Amino acid sequence: MQPLAVNSHSIVERARIALALNRTPGYHFCGNFFNLLFDDVDQQHSVLHMDAAPQSADQDGQLSLTAFAMLADMGLATGIRFGLDQSTRLATVAISLQMTGAPRTGRLSAASQSQGFIQGVQGKQGLSQTRITANKELVCIGQGAFMILPVPGGKALAPIPWVGRTPPQNPQLDLTTLTEDEASVLARVEQAVKRCTTEGGDFVTRFLGLYFEQRSDGAFVQIENGAHIANRVKHVQGGIVLALGMETAAAALGAEWWLSGVTATYISPGEGETISATSSIIHRGRMTAVVRTQVLNSTGRQVLEVLTTHARRV
Repeated sequence: MQPLAVNSHSIVERARIALALNRTPGYHFCGNFFNLLFDDVDQQHSVLHMDAAPQSADQDGQLSLTAFAMLADMGLATGIRFGLDQSTRLATVAISLQMTGAPRTGRLSAASQSQGFIQGVQGKQGLSQTRITANKELVCIGQGAFMILPVPGGKALAPIPWVGRTPPQNPQLDLTTLTEDEASVLARVEQAVKRCTTEGGDFVTRFLGLYFEQRSDGAFVQIENGAHIANRVKHVQGGIVLALGMETAAAALGAEWWLSGVTATYISPGEGETISATSSIIHRGRMTAVVRTQVLNSTGRQVLEVLTTHARRV
């Protein structure tokens, strides 16, 4: 990342745009910031896309695992959501992703299809499948289950605003009108950009605070919760929770291993001041490895259970 005045840096400019867009209710900051867009959505399927841009890419130019996990989660959920009332709240129950090894560069598109609802159970759980591609190559296949839940406090949710219309390209943001949450998010972005320009590294790592503690049998990380990663009901966005598990699992094994698949079960919302992940290496063989990761909120309640498979790089 080239040295540049922070206020005029493209990532900071994108953050201002995201904050302005976020004043239209129904979406969340990280969706607007990573520029996750809805191309084609109807009652049975959806196509979403996200570009590997400076605010969402790793140092090698690939879409970061964090942004990728959010694309997968939102893509799968949207395949179900828009067969329902658009203000419906969906909670992720489980996600499974299998990676192909194709690079996550350029524009990534998640094409998802509703698979109907589970029969004979209490509560309504929808099923969805997705194919994520980049540069006409298959990057990932996945499936997910999502439960319809009431909104905390009985409030009505606004529908996602950018499904039927394109978001404004340059919405105006009066910096003198920032709320406390907005000011905090913008300050976090600016600080992350400063650290990237002076110390190197990718923006997503600095922005989320993904500073892993290596352990003999795995890895640990704890990040701050807040408006920068919250969804419409102020919980940590489901894709970000998944990303925390994936990123920590990858850190447990190191750069010589490539994350090839993930199976995740959601247990409770990402609430509290912090959220943490602890990865333990279950198996490390000559060519494959398996890692178990638990994501907890600040009270110690488990949020996510993750099992990942990994392949040794050539």
